[in-house]
Amino acid sequence: MDVSANKGLELNCRDADSYSFCRMVVQGYDASLPTEVVEEALKKHLTSRGIKLIHVSVPAEYCICALIYANRECEAEALKLDGSDMGGRVLEIKAYPFDDNTLDHVFAPINSFDKHRPHELKVTGFGTSLSQNDIKKMLCRVFPGSDCTALGNGSALLYLNGQHALDEALKLSGGSMEGFKFAVTEVLPEIVVPGGISYEDAFGKSMYK
Repeated sequence: MDVSANKGLELNCRDADSYSFCRMVVQGYDASLPTEVVEEALKKHLTSRGIKLIHVSVPAEYCICALIYANRECEAEALKLDGSDMGGRVLEIKAYPFDDNTLDHVFAPINSFDKHRPHELKVTGFGTSLSQNDIKKMLCRVFPGSDCTALGNGSALLYLNGQHALDEALKLSGGSMEGFKFAVTEVLPEIVVPGGISYEDAFGKSMYK
């Protein structure tokens, strides 16, 4: 999905330093633990040290690399936690900018699964003069294959599939979308069905298709 090719976005003069969020990669945790356990442990480890996170993702069970998304201004402090201890394991935390693809070979084996993983984001910045239908059309133009629910007051819930789509949304946060400032304010927890498993684990496909 080439989001930047959509006419609805004004991306001129934006560089990595202007992004609202930064992306980092972390290794060293116990990859034999369930993904949700690792994600929760990483969240506690970083937020207890003042790092403002928007999202933490372990793409699949047994994946040795997790992705951390934090407010841009917290990146330097988060990187200082490289070498810190979490549950008896020494973490390795490195910057992994959105435009960096050097770890594609690590994530390649799980991409076929991950592209179906649903993500739900709360987004804001749309003018109150826009109808809910206008907001939905705008978001679906910018994020092909997505769905959304307009909430009123210039906000909406945006439903995306896959890590790449999530990365693009977080990368574009703070930019201009058809004259409005698009901002991701929250990545909601993955929806879990009774029994403690996620929708994509239960049904093997995206719930939004």
